[in-house]
Amino acid sequence: MDKTDKLEKETVSKKNGFVLHGTLKSFLSDKVYLSNIIENNIQPVDSAKIENSNFVFQGVVKYPERFALTFENSSATIILIIENTNFEIMIDPDQLDEPVIKGSELNNKLDEYKSISKNIFKKIDYLFPRFQKARLENDLKNLAEIGNELKKIETEFTDFSFNFVKTNNDSYVAAMILSDQLKSSTVDTLRISNAYKFLSEKVKKSPDAQLIATTLNLR
Repeated sequence: MDKTDKLEKETVSKKNGFVLHGTLKSFLSDKVYLSNIIENNIQPVDSAKIENSNFVFQGVVKYPERFALTFENSSATIILIIENTNFEIMIDPDQLDEPVIKGSELNNKLDEYKSISKNIFKKIDYLFPRFQKARLENDLKNLAEIGNELKKIETEFTDFSFNFVKTNNDSYVAAMILSDQLKSSTVDTLRISNAYKFLSEKVKKSPDAQLIATTLNLR
């Protein structure tokens, strides 16, 4: 990219695009990649040098989408939403699952969803010692009871996800969460279709919503 192209990119970004400022708490790599997530694959779209533990990405996205940050010579991957705003991400290499993102409404909304989801799945941790003991003792009755409790937790999470989509139907995050339901071990196409209908027209134009429409033939 020559200097003219770079200046044009910066001008567009400042006006109506995104600027992502990244900070690393400690060394992780010398280079970072911004990749678009396309179904189960990631496709690099930009890269940046990490200097003094800082990096910057800027550009324009047509619709907010989930992207991945990956690092040279590292298996670390961080998922975040890129939306057209000026925001920042603070990364602790020792806590890659919990980056701190500021200035992005959509990432805040996704964090809200993730936080409640984690609390639901914590219930599985409490069942694990019981499960281990029952398996060692070949206690079929107790294993069956634990299996039923696991199904209840899964149902609680699924119900929470669909309710979150319903109450946030004007947020692009709703389409992201709903598209993830297509990857569920037990895909409820009818429930997904009904939830899709309540997404706002704005959100229905997003790539995640379009994926749902195409997969379930809702066009």
